[in-house]
Amino acid sequence: MTPNQVYFSRNPDFIFRKVLDEFILVPIHKDVADMECIYTLNPLGAFIWEKLEKPLSVAALLAAIADQYDADPQLIRMDLENFLEELGAIGALGTLQET
Repeated sequence: MTPNQVYFSRNPDFIFRKVLDEFILVPIHKDVADMECIYTLNPLGAFIWEKLEKPLSVAALLAAIADQYDADPQLIRMDLENFLEELGAIGALGTLQET
């Protein structure tokens, strides 16, 4: 995958909320929350989810994370790719191809 050719976006059928000190994603099916499938995000996951308010490429996400967090760029890339894969697996993300 070339970082600037694929854009990731949130699935609008997932609701994101901060409850006390936890960040959660809840899938919505036919206008009903699926309370059996609540996903907890760490602060970095919540940061990424908030950035995905508009479609972004991996490169744009990496730059945003690097601006916000002081961490090894290789570790950031690995964590981001794993997180995007996990969100994709639960149906929380969509992708758009650059034309």
